[in-house]
Amino acid sequence: MENLTFEAAMARIQDIVSQLEKGEIPLQQVSELFEEGLQLLAFCEQQLSDFELKIKDLSQGSDVVSDETP
Repeated sequence: MENLTFEAAMARIQDIVSQLEKGEIPLQQVSELFEEGLQLLAFCEQQLSDFELKIKDLSQGSDVVSDETP
C-alpha cells in the first residue's frame, strides 16, 4: 500500500462492497475481499488522521502569523 492514494483505496473499497453485495462469489473469496477491505479502511482512516493533524498544525501556524500581522 506504499504507493496507494486515498482516492484509489476508496475506489477499491467501493469495488469490494459492490462485489460482496452481488453475493455471487465463493465464500473463500468473500473472506479475502473482506480482509482486503478492512486493510484498505485502516489505510484510509490513517490517511484522514494524518491529514487532520496537518490541517491543525497549519491552522495553528496561520493563527500565529495573523496575530503578528499589524
